[in-house]
Amino acid sequence: MNVNFIINMVVRQLVRRAVNFGIGAGINAATKRGKASRGAADQNASSPTSGPDRKRAAKQARLAQRGPWT
Repeated sequence: MNVNFIINMVVRQLVRRAVNFGIGAGINAATKRGKASRGAADQNASSPTSGPDRKRAAKQARLAQRGPWT
């Protein structure tokens, strides 16, 4: 084994750990985001609205769910 082989081996291990950490962090962030939006939906469902307020709230919810890019 020469020095080049050992350096490549160490670099591959570091990159593997960094990528796995990034993937784990992304998955955790996505699951937390999903839980937060579900909690907000449950909170909105518990508040009774009627008439034009309900219609406006439903439209705002649809627009917020679709996102700012459309």
